[in-house]
Amino acid sequence: MGRRFKKEMNLRFPNFLKRNAKSGCIREAPEARRRCDLVVIMAVSEGEWLGVTDLLHSLETYLDCDYQVVAVDDATTDGTYEGLLKAGVWTLRNPEKLLLWGCDLTLRRGFREALRLFDSPIFLKIDPDALIIGSGLYETMRRRFAEDQSIGLIGTYHIDWNGEPRDLSYWRERMFRLKKELGKPFGLAIRNGYQVGDGVQGGAYAISRRCLEEINNHGWLQPAKRYKPPMVRGRHVAEDSLIAMLTYAAGYRVAEFGGPGQPFGLWDVGLPMAPEELVAQRRLVTHSVKYNDQVFIEVRKYFKMKREAFKKNGTMANRPG
Repeated sequence: MGRRFKKEMNLRFPNFLKRNAKSGCIREAPEARRRCDLVVIMAVSEGEWLGVTDLLHSLETYLDCDYQVVAVDDATTDGTYEGLLKAGVWTLRNPEKLLLWGCDLTLRRGFREALRLFDSPIFLKIDPDALIIGSGLYETMRRRFAEDQSIGLIGTYHIDWNGEPRDLSYWRERMFRLKKELGKPFGLAIRNGYQVGDGVQGGAYAISRRCLEEINNHGWLQPAKRYKPPMVRGRHVAEDSLIAMLTYAAGYRVAEFGGPGQPFGLWDVGLPMAPEELVAQRRLVTHSVKYNDQVFIEVRKYFKMKREAFKKNGTMANRPG
C-alpha cells in the first residue's frame, strides 16, 4: 500500500489499519474474516443517495439475520461517499468514475473486498434503486442454495416475473465479438452449459460463497490480461451477463429465483406490477424504484409506510393492504 493511501485509510477507517506499537509496522485488519450470515453488496453512483437510504432502511427492517453491507462508491461528489461512511457501511471508492460501462469492475472490487473481510455463506448484490419489501429473505435464499450444491447464483434468469421467457439475446453477439477479452472463462462457461449472452436481472441476485471463492481463486475478480472485459460505452458487457458467465466457468450454475411464486419481483425500468400486488404475492425484493418521478415517490412512500408498520406491529403489517 502507498503512503498516501495508508494515511487516508487511517483517517477514514481508524479500525481498518492498525499500527504495531513496538515495530511501527502497519498491518491490515481484521486479521481474520468476520463471520456473518449475509453480505449485501452495492455499487453507488452520483444522485442515488435517496435510494441508498431507503435500501439501508429496508435491510434494517426486514433482514432477520447477521448481515454486513459493502458499497463501492463511483467517485461521487454529491455527499454520497461521506453519507455511506457516516451510515457505517464498509465503503470502497473508485479512484475515478467508471460509470455504467465500468460497473462490472466496480462490483468485482466489491465482491473481492467482501470476501476478504467476511466469512459469509451468501453474498447479495443489490442496486440502490431496489428495495427489500418483506421478511424471510435470508432463510429463503439459504434454502434455495441448499437444495442443490451445483447452484452458485440465484436470480431472475430465463423466466421473468410473469412466467414469460426473458429475451437474453442482446449481449450474445457482443460477447462473441469480445471472446478474446473475455478470455478463458468464456470457453470454460460454454463447455459447462452457459448460453452466451444469458444473464440474471441485475437489480438483485445472490451468489454462494463456494462459487464466489472459486471465481476469486481463478483470479477473475482481479483486473487481468487474461480476463479484461472492455469498459467503453458500446463495447462493454453488462455485469449481470458476466457474473452468470463466471458462475458457469467456475463449475456452478444459475437457478431461477424471480419467476411466479418466487421471492424476487424485478423489472428493468419501473416495477413489474403495482406495489400492492408485490406485497400480495409475497415478493421479498423489488426493482426498480427510481427517484425523479412523482409516481415513484409515491411508491417509496408506500413501502416506507409498510416498513414503519412492520417495525411497529411485526409481520401483520406485511399483509396486503
